[in-house]
This record gives sequence, structure tokens and C-alpha cells, in this order.
Amino acid sequence: MDNQLQRGFVFRQENCVGCQACTIACQIHNELPENVRFRKVDRYEVKRGDDEIDVWLTHSCMHCGNPACLMVCPAGAFTTRDDGLVVLDRERCTSCGLCVSACPYDAIAVDPRDGRAAKCNMCVELIDQGQQPACVTGCTVGCLTTDNVSQLLKSNTHASKTGVGYRDNLTKPNMVIIKERV
Repeated sequence: MDNQLQRGFVFRQENCVGCQACTIACQIHNELPENVRFRKVDRYEVKRGDDEIDVWLTHSCMHCGNPACLMVCPAGAFTTRDDGLVVLDRERCTSCGLCVSACPYDAIAVDPRDGRAAKCNMCVELIDQGQQPACVTGCTVGCLTTDNVSQLLKSNTHASKTGVGYRDNLTKPNMVIIKERV
């Protein structure tokens, strides 16, 4: 059964310009070294009519309903909160790297400062204060937010769990793509 409280990222793919402001905001907020990224922006060339256009996908941890990282971690360093956010306790990490290999979204990095796994936790410290994650507030065009996944999929006919470069799979990722330009 799906978590009715599941929070996830909501991305208006048609509006994204690929500026990477979300990536930079995340990097600054989490005080990450230059070579560690929790949020990435990928570019895809898509044929529309006779033209090819650039379509962007911003992604980080998908806070999966069936997280591969949690299943393979021998140290039990991953937990899922009531709101579905997958959180990593870095103190429990043994640096085995199994989570990095298991994640189909390339969302887990190894922090070179200590060799332990590191990942997006959707800025739970901000979420718990009623605020949005740093990547959301950093998005200059307003195409990224968070919301209750189940409710959004039921209430918005333009909401989907598929988009250019992204699709639902066995891990039950929780990012919603809004296929509507505003």
C-alpha cells in the first residue's frame, strides 16, 4: 500500500531552463564540497515537430517508497520517516558503498572528506519548520516544489510519475512531473 503521507519533489519540466540554481542552492545549504552533488540537472535533446529542443531534468534522491539503499545497507543507516522521506544517518555508515551501487538514480555520493555516503534528505530540518528545501527556494523560475505525492496525482490531471529522463520503477520513486507549461 502506498504511503498516503508521502512527500516528494514536484517538477514542472516544461518550465525548467537548466540554470542549475537548484543545484547551487543545495550545495551551499548543505556545505558540500565542489565534487559532491545531491541535486543534478541533466539535459536531453527531444524532437518536437521538425525541431530538436533542450529539455531539462532536475533530480536528487527520489525518496522511494521501496528504497534500494535501505534494503542493501548492512549498517541500517537508512530510515524512512512517516512522510516517506528517506533519511541517512551518516554516523552509522560503514563506507561499504553498497547504497551507491544500488541507487538507480545516482542520488547517493561518497563524501571525500570522510568516505561515508551522503544524500539529499529534502532538507528535513527546513521541512520540519514548515519551510521548503533549499533547492526549491533557490529555483529562479519556480519550477520545483514539494507536495503530497498521492494527493497531487489524484487532484492534478497534468501530474505524472513520468517525464523526459524519468519514469516510475520498482523502487517506487516519489517525484511528480507536471506536464503543463505556465
